[in-house]
Order: sequence, then C-alpha cells, then structure tokens
Amino acid sequence: MNYICTWLCADDVGEESIYPQTGEKSSGEKHQHIYWRCLLLFFATSRRFHKTQGHLLFTNSRTLPVLGGTAVEKLLADLAVKVVFTDFKYKTPKGYFHLFQNQFYEFSILEYIVQHNKNANDHYLILDSDCIFTKPVDDLFEEAKPAGFISFEDPCAKELVIHGLSRVDMKQLYEELSGRPVLEIPGYHLGEFFLLSVKNIQLIFRDFLELWPELMRRHQHGLRKFNEEAQTLSYLYYKNGFKSSTKTEYLKRIWTNPVFYRNVEASDTAVAIWHLPSEKTFGLNRLYVKLIRNSRNYGFELSNEAFQNLLKTNLGIPRLTISLALRYYVLSYYRAIRKRAKNIRFNSKAAL
Repeated sequence: MNYICTWLCADDVGEESIYPQTGEKSSGEKHQHIYWRCLLLFFATSRRFHKTQGHLLFTNSRTLPVLGGTAVEKLLADLAVKVVFTDFKYKTPKGYFHLFQNQFYEFSILEYIVQHNKNANDHYLILDSDCIFTKPVDDLFEEAKPAGFISFEDPCAKELVIHGLSRVDMKQLYEELSGRPVLEIPGYHLGEFFLLSVKNIQLIFRDFLELWPELMRRHQHGLRKFNEEAQTLSYLYYKNGFKSSTKTEYLKRIWTNPVFYRNVEASDTAVAIWHLPSEKTFGLNRLYVKLIRNSRNYGFELSNEAFQNLLKTNLGIPRLTISLALRYYVLSYYRAIRKRAKNIRFNSKAAL
C-alpha cells in the first residue's frame, strides 16, 4: 500500500517559533488557518490523480477548525483523508533554535508508523502541506520500491549556512557523532520530502531514538547540533547508506515571489510536485478559494489541461502576468510596512 501524507503540528501558547512566510504568531488562529487551507489544497490536488492510495493527515490538534463556515473534518472526509492524531513527543527545549520548532514532529509521525504498521513493504510519502500535485506520482513510488527509499538534495553551496549549519559544518558534526572520518562533504536532503518503506522507517526511527538524547546533551553544553529535521534526516540517511536521487521531474522547491527571490524555470511545468513556500498566503490561497471554498467538487470536473492552466495562472509558473506581478509588489510592500510598524511598537514598549 502506498500512503500520501502531510501534517500539521500546532504550536501552543508560550511555545511559538518563527515561520517567516506567514508573518503571524504561530500559536494564533490566523497562522494555523493558513496551514489548514494549504493541507486541504494538498489533498484535493493529490486526490485528483490518486484514487487508490491511502491519504493521511497527521496532527497534534485534537480540534479541527471551521473555515469559512465549513468544517475541515467534513472536507477531509469528502476527500477520503484519514486523520491521525499523535502527540508532539520530540519537542526541542526553549532556546534550542528559533525557527520552525515543530519540524521535529516528523519523528512523532515515524514513531506512529513503526508502532501501527508492520507491513514492511508499505511506502509513506510525507510532504509539507504547502506542496501541490500537478500530475500522478505512481512512477515516484515505483522508483522508490527497489531500495525502499528515495530522496532529493538541496543543491546549495557547501559553505552556505542554512538553519545554523553549512554542509561543511554537517561534515564535522557527522564525524563527531559517528567517531570516524567522513571523506566527502555530505548532501543536505530536502526536508519537505520523505519517501521510505516501513522497513526503512523502522531503521531510521531506531537510529533517531539513539541520536535524540545526544542532541539534547549537545544543546545543554552549547555544542554544535542538528537544528531541524532535514539536517537530522540527512545524517540518518548517511548513516544507513541511503543515497539521494538526481532526478528532477518529481519535486522542486519553487520560489515564486519576484520581490525577494524567484527561481522559476520553463521546465517546472513538467515537475509532478511543486513545493511553494512563498505562496502560502498568495497563490495557494487563491487556489484554495477556487478549488475548495467555491467549488462543489474540488475542481475534479476540470480537464487536466484546464487544471494545469489554473495552477499556472494563479501561481505565475512559468511566467507572471502583469496583474499578478503588481499584486506581489503591493502585498510585499504592505507586509514590510506592517512588520516595521510592529517592530517600532515592540521597541517602544521595551524602552519604557
């Protein structure tokens, strides 16, 4: 059985961390509703192409919200999505790292799979909720089957620091953790993508349980450590000899905003899974309105060509329309002004 999954781990009051793309307090309803809309769109675009695969939502939130007068629980049921509640067990302590604190929730998901699925050949594709499907991914599952694994790397420079570590730093940390030389600069696997068999999930989670106390110890002593799940998984993949794929047709992290950074290429229209971090409150919200809120059938009645055109038009892939480009600039300017005003208010209060 193949499972297509995403997750939502809600931060509690007092346990917030920074999520730059939303600009909202992570324990607040406004921030969390952004992610609920994204995951509904995720499942709607996946269900369009995948009728027989299992679809799972993992969440620590025991209460599913109502969006625009419609219960999320009803929408997920319509899309044949099973909701799996699991606690966020592997929380990092205060001061561990300031960004994306809930990323370690993925290991609570892996723990659940290990405990509840003994079918070694089942495969789980776990993606971030700001991903959408543009076509079926049956070939992706087939590609993963021989090894029970497939992953992709960020083509970043070895000296580039991402979430507190460069790949050079990761090499040194790998050596400290393993007690043996690492001959090459390791790759940095994309954290938004996870596809393993149950058999390999058991291996990865076993090694994580050994690693977790060491990460806590290193934090307590101010030593270098993995700050998020992608760095952690990259090490666990390395430890088990799992190599990344060089295929480019399955997944791309696409930055679409012309104000800050844009890496869109004409070939992106052929990629099966688009990860769209900067579109949570822009294009993905527009698609949510059209495919979820204002649609009776999640856009399933559209031809594949019409569906593709809808994605391209609302996300500006591969090209931005003039009106869409103007919208980006206006909204980005407005948010920059609002953020500056918040900082001024905060600094003014601090000075009192």
